[in-house]
Amino acid sequence: MFGTGLIKGLGVTIKHFVDTYVDDVKAIPSRYAYGYDAMRQMPDEEGLFTIQYPDEKRELPERFRYIPMLIYDTPKQEDRCTACGICAKVCPPQCIWIVR
Repeated sequence: MFGTGLIKGLGVTIKHFVDTYVDDVKAIPSRYAYGYDAMRQMPDEEGLFTIQYPDEKRELPERFRYIPMLIYDTPKQEDRCTACGICAKVCPPQCIWIVR
């Protein structure tokens, strides 16, 4: 029982690994077409992609929400706001403003 489950799991892993490279090889002719990169970077798509982060950013869905969190400093009993601005970005009624 242990051996068959292990072999099935490795089979699935190898299949996904190989499929990733097969899909990328199929995409070579249209790789540089307009909009193809954005289409490939959606969460439901398969394959590998690389983003040169400071120069390029992923296109996010319009209703995407970050997960804002406020870190609490226990010894000082204070909140540690880093002024990242995520709370202002995800506020649905846009009532939070960050002034720097």
